[in-house]
Amino acid sequence: MALSALAMVIVAGGAETASASAPSIQLHVQLSQDGPHTLSGEPEIAVDPANPNKLFGDWATFQNPLVINGPSIPRSCGGAVSTDGGAHWHQIAVPINNIPHVLGCEDGVAVAGPDGTLYASGDFATYTGFSTGGISVGGQSVVVHGQDFVTHSTNWGKTWSAPVETMGSDGQRFVAGKGGLSVDTFDRPWLAVDQSTGTVYAIGHNLTDHGGFVTASTNHAHTFGPIYAVDSSTYPHDPQTFGGNIAVSHGVMATAYSASRAPGATCPCMIFETSTDHGATFARHVVPLVNAAAAPEPFIAADPTAKGHFALTVFDSTGTENQVYVTNDAGQTWQGPTLVGETPPNQRFKPWIAYGPTGVLALVWRTQYANQSYDVWAAISRQTSSNGAIFSAPLRVSSAPPAPYPHGYFAGDDFSWIITDRNYVHVGWGDSGSGTVQAWYARISLTTFGSG
Repeated sequence: MALSALAMVIVAGGAETASASAPSIQLHVQLSQDGPHTLSGEPEIAVDPANPNKLFGDWATFQNPLVINGPSIPRSCGGAVSTDGGAHWHQIAVPINNIPHVLGCEDGVAVAGPDGTLYASGDFATYTGFSTGGISVGGQSVVVHGQDFVTHSTNWGKTWSAPVETMGSDGQRFVAGKGGLSVDTFDRPWLAVDQSTGTVYAIGHNLTDHGGFVTASTNHAHTFGPIYAVDSSTYPHDPQTFGGNIAVSHGVMATAYSASRAPGATCPCMIFETSTDHGATFARHVVPLVNAAAAPEPFIAADPTAKGHFALTVFDSTGTENQVYVTNDAGQTWQGPTLVGETPPNQRFKPWIAYGPTGVLALVWRTQYANQSYDVWAAISRQTSSNGAIFSAPLRVSSAPPAPYPHGYFAGDDFSWIITDRNYVHVGWGDSGSGTVQAWYARISLTTFGSG
């Protein structure tokens, strides 16, 4: 959940960095319309595969300053719909914001299935208290219990199903003896839909040690199956790092995390794992990172055009470059890293990576400058070589003058977002140009990017 928002990761650059261009971006829209007493960030954008003019945005909203056990915020998770490719948006009511006996929604999630079914999710606190041994929030030790819910819509947000639990602190459907510690497993959820089968996958993380758990639904999120730990006693998750997101294609689900040990490896080390039975069993592989961050936190993507083709990004050891690794055999062998970042090198943070329906790989990140202001950048890869993905020169996405990231901002903006359709790149991020962080959206034509 956003109370344990991903820390800013510091990383660095390499000799292969492309020089950057910064054209005017065709479309910028502020999705959240909040005042100075709320903050909104980490917007996720879903695109209808059957009609890419239909978009859905979901994001997180928190009080400013953050108040533990404060009054709930209406529509604290998203959402907004566009039917004209992102030019205009209208806010809609999503039932995950009104679940009885919960204290509001956080970490809004948005994905779409191959038939155009829209899925919205988030995590939900059912109890918040103060106790030793909790998570640190604003200098206080906070204990939180909660659940993850998902709702779906077959008419792009006009009506929604009743919310269904994917996992949570109640301990239901967890498979014992599979590794991990299923205590408060509802933090930082993500969803992924297999575009070849329609199966919906969910991942959540323990609030305290950030270990991951996965579950799946084969009936459009009406029900979810057993919940399995991502790690194992042989490949235990490093509790000092956050677990990764989830990606799936052609029946192969994947995730990644940093392990504290692994057979034959020097650790901490990066584990990439795949499952063809919804997480009941995993094939695990150590990713051969080169000069990566000491405690890397991965983001992964699955190529819908090629089975076993995945990409993984982490920061390098200096925090000034994105490293992108690709595999064509579900993690057995890897190519890369390709170093991606505009020049001159500066600190990068809050990335995301995604494949589009034609196999285009898109990467977004934020760059922080010496005066603490920051911009949003993106690049795409249309092809790979024996050395890895080949990226275009980065483009600056944010158009407002760079502004500092707010001091004391504790929650609600864990990452940036990028997704592509056949013609456009869609980007979501938290922008502080207006003085407080708000959720923004940009659309960029794929033709705007150079070769890559």
